[in-house]
This record gives sequence, structure tokens and C-alpha cells, in this order.
Amino acid sequence: MQYFRVKQLRVSGAGKIDGFIEFNDGLNIIRGRSNTGKTWILKCIYFLFSSDQRPFSPLTGYDMIEGVFITKRYGEVIISRKLNETVAMVTCNHEDVQNGRYYTNYQGDGPLYLNDLWIRILGLNETIEVPKSARYARERISWTNIVNVFFADEDEIDKSESLVIKSSLYETPLIASLFFLLTGDYKEGVPEILKPEVVTAKKKAVVDYIEEQVVALTEKKVSYIQRLEELDGVDVEQQMRELTESIENLKKELSDLMEENAAVIRQISDCQQADANCRVLIDRYESLASQYKADLQRMDFIAKGERAVKELPDNNVCPFCGGPVEHRDESYIEAIQAEIRRIASELAVIVATEDGVKTEQKDLSRNIAELRQRQDTLSSLMENKTIDIKNQKVDLERFRDYTRLQSGIDFVNDQLVVLGQKKVSELKKKKNPPQYHAKKEFEEYVGTEFNDLLNKILKECNYSAGYASWDFSTFDILMDGVPKSEDQGKGYRSLLNSVIALMLYEYFNTDQVFIKPGILMIDTPLLGFDENEDSALKKGLYEYFIKHTGDGQVIVVDNLNVMPDMDFEAAGVKVTTYYKDEKDGHEYGFLPSWRKDLPKETK
Repeated sequence: MQYFRVKQLRVSGAGKIDGFIEFNDGLNIIRGRSNTGKTWILKCIYFLFSSDQRPFSPLTGYDMIEGVFITKRYGEVIISRKLNETVAMVTCNHEDVQNGRYYTNYQGDGPLYLNDLWIRILGLNETIEVPKSARYARERISWTNIVNVFFADEDEIDKSESLVIKSSLYETPLIASLFFLLTGDYKEGVPEILKPEVVTAKKKAVVDYIEEQVVALTEKKVSYIQRLEELDGVDVEQQMRELTESIENLKKELSDLMEENAAVIRQISDCQQADANCRVLIDRYESLASQYKADLQRMDFIAKGERAVKELPDNNVCPFCGGPVEHRDESYIEAIQAEIRRIASELAVIVATEDGVKTEQKDLSRNIAELRQRQDTLSSLMENKTIDIKNQKVDLERFRDYTRLQSGIDFVNDQLVVLGQKKVSELKKKKNPPQYHAKKEFEEYVGTEFNDLLNKILKECNYSAGYASWDFSTFDILMDGVPKSEDQGKGYRSLLNSVIALMLYEYFNTDQVFIKPGILMIDTPLLGFDENEDSALKKGLYEYFIKHTGDGQVIVVDNLNVMPDMDFEAAGVKVTTYYKDEKDGHEYGFLPSWRKDLPKETK
């Protein structure tokens, strides 16, 4: 199976009868009267190939085009597109095909593109870039460019210029794409050739940069030599050993100081905690002593009261009832004095204890002050040791640098040699490297094979008016060395262009070709011939179509009145015929609703 074939085409519009046609493998002939919409069929297919050329006018009332394609890689692919839109809807059941909107024009890296889909259908990577100029500037390979070669529409079939090269602007990428189809070679890895002024500027920039590097390296070399001279006569190895030993000793001393400092910090913390405890006890003892003093004052007041009562005269009559008063000879003085002595004794103990705590607290405060002083001393010593270590490390690194200076000088010398070589190489570079000549390369590959094919086809078509050759400079046919534009009429230009299309189709479907497009579409190959003119030539052309379709799909559109009288169906050809009437089962134009608005044939 070829890479793809057209299966169905459907054109629809609101309130319109669908235009519909099916295609088979091999040769498909679409024939009919003029103005029956035959040409639109090929233009619709081409429109689904990502063309921006509208196939017919929106005045027809039709606006939706849908094609069903059978592909080797993805199975059935359905592409539908509105008449005036630059996006198409793609539907496919294969997991490697993303369904949805595909743009016909590149707009960046984000959207999906119809061109890329067709490139993948051919089995290629859509990111392949072919040269688009002699300087190897590149562009993505274009399916539209490729299919243009295998699609000859009615407007081009009789053209006097090259059928292949539609525009000189796209000549190089077109031929590069065709060469890629033939060989698989797209000049991968060949860098773009810069313009002469750009090359000169770039070369100057490179040389200037090299010279800047040479100056910088030379300065570094001088610095290395000066540093070597500074240490001339010094036993570097001995100095490094002594410094290493001194640094280790300093680190040990620093470690000891840090341990002592940590111990001092712990002692300060313990003393501060003990001091806080002392302050709490002193507060408590002061509060208790105050309470005992208050008790002593109360006892003294009671004792004084007792003595005062004793000094009063006796009263034997009660002032309230007038009765006799019984006197008891009791005294509390002794008990009070005993309590006073007890309280005073306990108070003395409390005061003595408080004085002891205060003495302890003063000792703690003195210890804390001494410890803080020692901490300050240790901090100063640690700072000095750290500075000494840092300075000696700097000295050690300076001596170590000395041991690397000579190797550094050797490295700089090597780099200076390399830069010198680069400068010479850059100055020797050619200003104009070989350019890309697409036509020349194509000619070298094809040789005379195009000539052989052209003459074979013309012979089988019963054309014997001269020897055909291929002009690679114009990418067009010559008859006896003369361009077709000079001595060929409209009908024979159409024939010769059809032969060119057949030649390319046949050549690009041979076994040695890398990618075989496998499709050919020709609109009106007999355009310009009269109804009864050169019947043998016409028959020969269509017999060639039948015999040499090969494994691909060929779709030919032609006018019914100029076609040879042949039994195409018997030869296995899929034939679709359009008329301007519906009598005898005739099919009424490709777009039936549009055809019904036109005058009817009476015959």
C-alpha cells in the first residue's frame, strides 16, 4: 500500500444537497461537461492538503469540505475544513494522532499544523528542515511544496513555463525537498553560510577576542614570574612544614581555651543560680525576723499591762451588781517573760542564719565577677589564636601557590600556543565557502533517467514529433532542444505537461526512491485539443494512464467531449461522469444544488 490514498470527498452547505465522490486505488477518471464542478474536486483535495487557495466561491452556498484518507501509518484520517478558515478539524482513532484543530499556517510552536500531519503521514519527522537558499538557510519541509509537483490543475496544465517550479522564490526548498524524497538526504548538520560582511565581522571579533586572551594570559604569566622571584632563596618546603606544625599547635591551644571557657561559663551559671537562691533565703529570713520582732512587741505590751493592773487598789464591790468581788492572786508575768525569752532566742538564730547567707551571697558575687573577668581574658586569647591561625594559613597558602606557579606558567605557555594556532586558523578561513546548488545536485543524481522516461512515455502515447530531454536549469522539457514555450500550441503544451507529471510520478515511485508520495492529480490533460483532434495521441495518453498507475493513486479530470472513446470500466478504472441533466440516471454535477440553478441542457 502507498503512504496514503483519497477515499472520499464530501462538500456540504446549509440547505444544500451534499456533493459526494468516492475514489479507488489506481486510476480514477472524473469526466463531464464543462461547468459541472469537476475541477472543484481536485481543488477541494488540494485545499485539504493545507492550501490557502479557496476551491470555489462561497456564492455556491457550500462552505464545508470533508475528506477521508486511508493512510499506511495511521489508518483512516478524516480532515474537514470550512471554506473561509485557515484551520482544519482532524479526526483519527490512532493514538499517535491528536484530534482537534490544525492550522494551515505556522504561528509558533504551540498549535498543531496540517502540514506537519501530512509530513508524518508520509512517514517523516515534521521537524526536518531543508535548505531554502544557496547559503544553507533552512525551513521546515513543506508538504504543500511536495504535493505541488504531483498536482497539475487546470490553470497550470497548459502553461509554457515549468510545471514543477511554480515560483522562483521557492525554487531551492522545492528541489531540496524533492531531492530528500529521492535520497533521504537533507544536508543535516551543514551550517548556514553567513553573508560576506557577516563573515568578516565575525572573523574580526574572533581575532580580537583571541588577542585579548593573549594579553590577559601574558599578564598572568608575568605575575607568576614576579611571585616566583619574591620567594627566591626561601626554603619553601621547610617554611610549609613549620607553618603546618604551628597551625596545628595553635588549633590545640585554641581547643583548650574553648574547653576552659565552656567550664567558666558553666561555673558562672552555677554561681548565678546559687546567688539567686541566697537572695530568696535572705528575703524569707527578713520576713520571719520581722514577724518575730512584732511578737516581742506584743508580749512586751501584755507584760506592761499586767504590771499596771497590779499597781491598782483592790475593789471588793462589783460596779455592775454591787455584789462582793472575789479576788484571785494570779500573775502572767513569768509566762510572758518566758515566751519573750523563747522568741528572742529564735530571733537571734534567724538573724545569725541570715548573716551567714548574706556572707555567702557576697562570696558568690565576688566569684562571679572573677569568673567574668576570666571569661573576658579567655575570649581575648581565643580571638588572638584565631587571628594567628588565619594569618598563618594565608602564609601557608602563599607558599603552596609557589609550588603551583611553575605549572601555571607551563599552562599559560601552552594556552598561548593554542591561541596562536587559533588565530592563524581563523585568518586562513576562506571568505566564501562552497554554496548549495540544488539543481546541480539534482542533475548529478538523476543523470539521463528523466530523458529516458520522457521519451518512453511520449512513444507509448503515440507522440513522435521529436526527441525529449530534461533541462535542469529550467526544470522543464525540451523538444529537440527547444522549450515548449517557443513552438508548442496550447493543446500540446497540456500534453507535454501531463507527460512531465507522469514522468515525475513514475520516477518517484521506483524502488530506489526514499519516500514515494504515491499520488498524482491532473486536471484536463487534453486542455486545448479540439473534439476530433489527434485521437491516436489522446488514446495513447489514457492507455498510459491505465498501464502505469502502479501502486499509487492517480486522479484525472477531463472534459467529456475531448476524451477518447474507450471502455475504461473494463480496464478496472473508477469512472465518475457528471452531466448537466438528470435524465437516464445522469449525475447532476458535483455540487447538485448549485447545478440546479443553472440552465438545463435540452439535448
